[in-house]
Amino acid sequence: MIFMMKLNEIGFRRFFVLGTGLLFVVILLMDYAHKISPYTIRELGIDKILDLARDKFVLRRQNIPNLLVTSMTLPFILACLFFATHQGALVGVGVVAHGVAFHFVGGKAWAHFAASAVAYVLVELWKLAIALKELRDWRAAIKAAEEGGEGDKGEKKRVLILYANVGSGHKSAANAIEEALKERDMGVMVEKLDVLDLCSPAFRFAMQTMFQKLTQTLAGQHMLGYLYDMGDHGNEKGKVQRALEDAAGIGLAKVLTRFRPTNIVCTHFLPCQLVGTLKRTSSVLAGRIRLGLVITDLDLQSMWVQEGAVDVYYLPREDSDVVLKEYERQGKERREKRKRKKSVVKLPKLKDKLSSVSKSVISGIPIMPRFARAVDKMVEGGEFKVEALKEFGLDPGDKRPVVLVMSGGKLIKQVFENCLACKVGLRFVVVMGRQADARDVLEKVEVPERHGVTLVGFCKEMPKLLAAADLMVGKCGGLTAAENAALGVPIVILDPIPGQEQRNSDILLESGGCIKVNDLPLLTRRLEEIFGDKGEKIKFMRRGMKKLAKPNSAYTIVDDVLGA
Repeated sequence: MIFMMKLNEIGFRRFFVLGTGLLFVVILLMDYAHKISPYTIRELGIDKILDLARDKFVLRRQNIPNLLVTSMTLPFILACLFFATHQGALVGVGVVAHGVAFHFVGGKAWAHFAASAVAYVLVELWKLAIALKELRDWRAAIKAAEEGGEGDKGEKKRVLILYANVGSGHKSAANAIEEALKERDMGVMVEKLDVLDLCSPAFRFAMQTMFQKLTQTLAGQHMLGYLYDMGDHGNEKGKVQRALEDAAGIGLAKVLTRFRPTNIVCTHFLPCQLVGTLKRTSSVLAGRIRLGLVITDLDLQSMWVQEGAVDVYYLPREDSDVVLKEYERQGKERREKRKRKKSVVKLPKLKDKLSSVSKSVISGIPIMPRFARAVDKMVEGGEFKVEALKEFGLDPGDKRPVVLVMSGGKLIKQVFENCLACKVGLRFVVVMGRQADARDVLEKVEVPERHGVTLVGFCKEMPKLLAAADLMVGKCGGLTAAENAALGVPIVILDPIPGQEQRNSDILLESGGCIKVNDLPLLTRRLEEIFGDKGEKIKFMRRGMKKLAKPNSAYTIVDDVLGA
């Protein structure tokens, strides 16, 4: 009521004008919130920034409460949110609304259109000033990295291992390479870094927490699959790259200044994109640093291929080399198209420094060196398997097959119950991880006499656990597939998530090393089929898994790094 009385005092026309003016305040805030990366300036040139800026409006989350407080009217709130979703149209609509409003109250429309245009120019100048400041900081960081020097000629190699902690597989691959380097003991200086540590908490939250949340819902899983397919065609590559440059580019340049690496090995495409930008920017860094990219899934996605910046790709299997060459051919075609566009900035100094054709090494996905030692022990004789069985409380004399169940989350009870419904006598080893309440739930489930059950918490001895197993039931990431292949343990894959898991399962199905179960009630029947034909099916699957086995993958990568 008080609000309506005040509105009558002010007059609807003046209030509408005030609301329109506040709209331009919101425009200024939105423009200030968005930052154009130095990479964009270098790539397009200063003369193209104003054109690009019209499509670059972002409303920060923390500005929404301020908008709600200052607007005071629901129509104005809805208008602002509507305009914000139509990024490039926001300024145009605002200018028209500003002119129409003042014309409605008897003002001269042309004068107010001119005022709106001046406001827009000021916004663009402010944006440009911010971008130039960032460009200055970027150039200073690059110059410092260049002046860091390569060290003495007799100095050993300095290897920087970069990963992005979005899922455990990328970090595990980095750990495997680090351990293999230390085992070679050649005086190599090694540093391992999560590139997300260089980013703001908000960026880290978006890359880490939101990714995990998406994997826990059906809609989120399909969204990940869609984004994966989009990235497979290179549609989102530039956006992701520029976002990471804004978040961590200067921080990584400072790391290069301090550590002065001769080799950089990345186990995720995001840090590789970042290093690639630094190499494209600086001819000194391009000539000094050898960049290697480790593919941590059985499938090679377009997002992982970096045009001209990567010196060597470490591929998971032989077929990946064919896919890599095709992606590089497509990248070459894209570069040729960009050369014909006026907006592309030519960088002649980098022409001889960047790789025109990358080297590829069929290394396999890097797994911990102790897997290689476990394979050697199993080849030597059966004592290692006997030792592994005893460590987990299993009788080596018991002829029932051992099934490793590694399905976590809310479905662990349903998976366990479907396993127990199998009519063939089996021994189940259920790994619960860090789920404290899972043991209480599973211990209440009645176990038929034909089966044996062992509950295991978080397990660090995966080589021994897999050595004891005849089959695994669970999900299938790239590292899991590589570890199982090394020891020849087939997998029953449960409802793979669209994207990487789906592609991994497809490749394992082609090899014959796994079967896929999308509906849990079918798990019981699949177990009976695998173990119900005198062991012929499980033998076939074991041979299929061993086709992909590369237990010395970490050593293969390290030997290439040290020998380069």
